Amino acid sequence: MDIQVLKEDHLAFVSHWLAQLNDKDDHYIAWLESEPEAIKAQLYPLIHSENPHAFVAFEQSEMVGFIGLEPFEEETVGRLLGPFAYGEHAPHTIEELWNTALSYWKGIYSQVKVAFFEQNRPLVQFCEGEGFQLYNREKNLILPRQNYKQAPLSPSVVPYEGSFEKLEELHPSAAFFNAAEMTHLIQDPHFSLWCYKEKDQMKGYLFFEQIEGMDEGEICFLQVEDTEQGQGIGSALIQYACHHAFQEAELSIVTVPVRASNPHAERLYKDFGFTEHTTIVAYSKEVT
Repeated sequence: MDIQVLKEDHLAFVSHWLAQLNDKDDHYIAWLESEPEAIKAQLYPLIHSENPHAFVAFEQSEMVGFIGLEPFEEETVGRLLGPFAYGEHAPHTIEELWNTALSYWKGIYSQVKVAFFEQNRPLVQFCEGEGFQLYNREKNLILPRQNYKQAPLSPSVVPYEGSFEKLEELHPSAAFFNAAEMTHLIQDPHFSLWCYKEKDQMKGYLFFEQIEGMDEGEICFLQVEDTEQGQGIGSALIQYACHHAFQEAELSIVTVPVRASNPHAERLYKDFGFTEHTTIVAYSKEVT
């Protein structure tokens, strides 16, 4: 097996290879973009970083695997884009990619994280074998357009503007986007951030992504102030997001990840017609 640092002349081919593989539930890994051009743009900074951050595995000139790492949280934690492997020797390919990459990443990163669909059994086995710790398990719920039921929108739901300190207070500290990243991302029209306000006070928010190149949107975060739980704020935000997705953006599907340990949230979404689709597991490992 020949493992090479990803170079720019391989970028277009690798991006298409990854897009095709990541479209399959039994290979899917979170944090990687969906479309080839978007993946290419995502990987481009990695091949121009000071240290190697992306590797490709070849077997007799055929691409059989990939692993990459995106800096996260002040660049001390890395988010794994992979490892991906295809073919009968996939477990061995995954191990070889990981060992090669780790030799470069040790001393630079203190921790790496990876999230993927539970159907990706080779990656589950890899994480458990390498001593990764399972830190989150989420059900991925789905609402098709035909199951959406229109309802009146609350005038209290408005686009985000100001109130950053309150947004930061409500936002979970371990989330894969922090509050500052969310407010930066909404400059891109694929992202939206809506707040529920009463008397100019933020009571909750919802962060939404329209998946680039796909007919799909995702409710990434929904947070409501603890003292305001049970007042219909979450429902108002969900209704607004679904209205935007189906009536304005004309999407076909809205998805949302829900922690397996949060049955209340699961019931709330199912009341809107969401059904269980897949399960996402997230692992982390200290690498110092």
